[in-house]
Amino acid sequence: MYNLLLVDDEPWILKDMEQIIDWEEAGFNIVAKANDVSIAESLLRRQRIDVIISDIRMPGKTGLDLLAFANRVSPGTLVVFMSAYSDFTYAKQAIEKGCFNYLLKPVNTDELLRTLASCTQRLQERERERRFQQAYDQSVMLLEWIESDVTIRQIVDRIASTGATFRPGEQYLFMTVKSQETLAEKDLQDIDRLLESYRIDCFKCRNSPVKSTYLLSLPQLSYKELRKLYRESSREVAARSWEVGISGIGSADHGVHRLYQQSNRMADTSSLNGKSGIYRHRPDVNAAVPALKAQIGKATRVEHLEAAVYDIQKGIQRGRIHLSGLAELYNLFVISLAGLISPGTAGDEDFITAQDLVIYYGKPQDLLEEMMLRIEEQKKKPGEINAVPIVEEITRDLDRMFAHRISLKEMAQKYYISPNYLSHLFKQEKGKSFINYLIHKRLEAAVSLLEKDISLYEVGKLVGYDDYAQFSKLFKKHLGVSPMEYKQRKKA
Repeated sequence: MYNLLLVDDEPWILKDMEQIIDWEEAGFNIVAKANDVSIAESLLRRQRIDVIISDIRMPGKTGLDLLAFANRVSPGTLVVFMSAYSDFTYAKQAIEKGCFNYLLKPVNTDELLRTLASCTQRLQERERERRFQQAYDQSVMLLEWIESDVTIRQIVDRIASTGATFRPGEQYLFMTVKSQETLAEKDLQDIDRLLESYRIDCFKCRNSPVKSTYLLSLPQLSYKELRKLYRESSREVAARSWEVGISGIGSADHGVHRLYQQSNRMADTSSLNGKSGIYRHRPDVNAAVPALKAQIGKATRVEHLEAAVYDIQKGIQRGRIHLSGLAELYNLFVISLAGLISPGTAGDEDFITAQDLVIYYGKPQDLLEEMMLRIEEQKKKPGEINAVPIVEEITRDLDRMFAHRISLKEMAQKYYISPNYLSHLFKQEKGKSFINYLIHKRLEAAVSLLEKDISLYEVGKLVGYDDYAQFSKLFKKHLGVSPMEYKQRKKA
């Protein structure tokens, strides 16, 4: 129900307007009637008025004066004028000053209802925009706090300072919801209601178009309640084919970044096993990694590394290697392979993180495939290739298409050479790795975009990063400040 103010210097017109339609059915509540602009201005100062319907010609201050006052004091208020004078001059002035509509007296009922419907539509659009902006601000704020690795207690205190309702608890966890398609706010409403029914307070942020992360404050729930909550959550998740990652449980003094990374990591589990569902972080999530690192470190022949790649694949299939562990194993594999080929070198390859794996390689299987290709290449010992033309062509591709999903494997296939050899050629000619060159181009473009009036989320998307958290982390790693801090410094 929207608040409406009627203004006319004729009392009988105010009475007629009050009775002309069923205002409540139209979605409006007449909060007051005023026969003088000064009274209307006073009311506008004291309470929220969504719509004003006012005569335009009145003794003393006119409706145009009221419109100017409303624009200054309450810019969200819509002003509709009515007048017995079909004088174009008044209508023109009213439109120029931003009135919503202009009705002629006697007011036609159908025209009034159409105008009110238009007012409702405009107010609803503004509310959606307001909620979207609020969610955006909240998301960026929480992600920036997480990146600074404060404690949960500090996060809770900061949430309280925003006026958001978030009751502190004794235990906290992060929950990341990931969809295969765009995840709209309405898609999360059932999950929100389910959490509310169990008295679980949450503070939510949008990581990317397909991913949202919740910070949950847990009340004391019985084992029976927890089991019921899990069953109900599983039904919701299964019905939508979502992936949900759950972090470990932390106290108020736990560092927030580690728990956040746990939930996000587990939300990517289907890239390993192909199954959606709820995945909770376990201490043994990378249980197979230590032994495999030792196996790779002891390799004295290329065949030993080949065996290790097969063992890595088995570890993934058995759920004993997750993305972060796979990234560690890949990096060690690269070092070991380089050492076997050229003893005493540490390699000049593209070392990756778990996030790099998601961004640049798509599926873990692609990474394993690349590892095998590197091994096969060393067995075949390919002849020399003229590096300069190939690298220059690839550089032009990267300069033109940096905002798209680009992988080393795809570029290697395009130019009919192996990923390993391409990486070597690129570093040799450009002085930096393929991935670091791509990151440099993206961040260079991001810096330019941050000087424009574009949201931080949009900047990330425009340079190839749908996940704002990943974009912010990468930006800070290479430039020393977060995108938000950079933008604020430019405005100062």
